[in-house]
Amino acid sequence: MKKMFVVTALLGLILAGCNRTIVDTTWAYKYADINGIGTVEVSSWTDYENSDMIQIKAADGTVYLTHSVNVILRTK
Repeated sequence: MKKMFVVTALLGLILAGCNRTIVDTTWAYKYADINGIGTVEVSSWTDYENSDMIQIKAADGTVYLTHSVNVILRTK
């Protein structure tokens, strides 16, 4: 039992040091701050797994494709 606790604690420290998120529960965003564009109301968004690109579809139907460093997704 003690070994299991030690292994779990070490694994938690290793994952925290690697900046890994084990559970991410925020999937719905209302607004996006896009560099060069401003704030837009988000209808839907897509994050591509093998790329740093993000596609944001605004509530007015405009689609933005940009690098993820140019976007801040937020709920408020």
